[in-house]
Amino acid sequence: MAMNFTIEMRNGDADLEVWLQGRIRSFNTGASPYHRYSRRPGALRPLRLALRGPEGDLIGGLSASTVWGWLDLDYLIVPESFRGQGCGTALLDRAEGIAVERGCRWSRLSTFGFQARGFYERHGYRVVGVMEDFPPGSAFYWMRKDLD
Repeated sequence: MAMNFTIEMRNGDADLEVWLQGRIRSFNTGASPYHRYSRRPGALRPLRLALRGPEGDLIGGLSASTVWGWLDLDYLIVPESFRGQGCGTALLDRAEGIAVERGCRWSRLSTFGFQARGFYERHGYRVVGVMEDFPPGSAFYWMRKDLD
């Protein structure tokens, strides 16, 4: 039996995006006890650290969350003029310490080849996946670290 359907371009359609996210979240919640758990209030815990300069102005920081025993690191930003002074290490150490206090055993992140792979490797992270030529001429890395 042939199906009758159409496909239409809907770039910029925020309603479609919300609808799609809702469908995949609903599927994941039904299929995975871990996803059901993560939907409970307070299960997914944000972790935000601000890096302030000598005048108290916001110059960088870290954004992550903890869930399922994992620290999920999204962003770590230190301005060029503050690099090499321990700011990034202090942010990462603090986030990992908080994650361990929350019961996390592992940490995960992703980074591009032109970003901070070496920094994370110096702090015990290892590459567990790579996508070459994303973007062309570079690579995208998935990294993890055992926290305990």
